[in-house]
Amino acid sequence: MANTINRGALALAFTLILTGPALAADDSESRTAAAGKQVFMDNCAVCHGADGRGAGIVAGHLAEVPTNLTTLSANNGGNFPFPQIYETIDGRRQIGAHGSREMPIWGAAFRQDTTSAGGMREAVVRGRILELIVYIQSIQE
Repeated sequence: MANTINRGALALAFTLILTGPALAADDSESRTAAAGKQVFMDNCAVCHGADGRGAGIVAGHLAEVPTNLTTLSANNGGNFPFPQIYETIDGRRQIGAHGSREMPIWGAAFRQDTTSAGGMREAVVRGRILELIVYIQSIQE
């Protein structure tokens, strides 16, 4: 059952990414982006800034300037790098600029926050990461 849920979450994520702008007006994507914005403001804005450009309130105290998240697509030939972003947020992809991993491993942090999810814990974590990615995709310039 858990594999079915995990595959379903991945299928949804890839569908959202592949259909991209065509779903921009879709209400469910708007709600997902809104939920992702809240996750972003709660966890990412302190470093990346409320606008995602890398000028959060602690950015000046970090060894490296946080990434400007609004230019991910532009820096990737116009394609949003979904798999790399997912792996970075989840914690499986090491970012050279983060050195000793200044960026928190959000997959692990979100897992700690979902102790009441029981058997759905991993699906809840993945859903939260996907909401965040949909929001980051929505702020691309």
